[in-house]
Amino acid sequence: MIQSTSTKTRNRIGVCALFACATPMLIAQEQHKRDVADLYQLQAAFHRAASVSDPINGDSTEVIDQRVRDVLALFTNDAFLVLSVGNNARDGNYVGRGDPSDPSTCPQPSTTSMTRGTLCSFFKYVSGSFQPANKFVSLAPSYKTSFEVHGQTATVYFECHYFNVAADSSSGAPLWSPASRVVFDGGARKVDGRWLFTHVTAPAAGVPLP
Repeated sequence: MIQSTSTKTRNRIGVCALFACATPMLIAQEQHKRDVADLYQLQAAFHRAASVSDPINGDSTEVIDQRVRDVLALFTNDAFLVLSVGNNARDGNYVGRGDPSDPSTCPQPSTTSMTRGTLCSFFKYVSGSFQPANKFVSLAPSYKTSFEVHGQTATVYFECHYFNVAADSSSGAPLWSPASRVVFDGGARKVDGRWLFTHVTAPAAGVPLP
């Protein structure tokens, strides 16, 4: 039996009602949701790498170097970071990724603010959470987090609130004392289907009022 055109149309409408036929707008909306979810995962990986693995004994040099590699892997090769927390000895530009096992690509910060070093220089020698003496964890208030996707690029904003979780000598419980608060205000780009940070300006964060 040959169906009429009107019957076919009604059948298609019925199927769409049941299974939500993919219109271009719906496809775009679903892609946007996936992109935002991926950016949240990217942010989570950043905080994971920036948090101590062993809050009791502290992390070894090998573990810290791996954490540095983990955080560097979240950035594009041409990424840069501008630190502006008000510390003139460390504030400035950190350009390119680098490798903690290669001093030529991970030098100690220079005295020139325009070219302090690489991102590796920043995380290995400047960022408090990667210093052997510190036992910091990085947390972020969700209501201060924002991602705006524009196709293959995105703007990124979140805050890193670092807490010292070393054990209290009197109780043995984590101190959970505030250590520092820094803003991550930058961008990301999709590279081979994966979101990576491209740049960041990092001033000190204020009190996280809602």
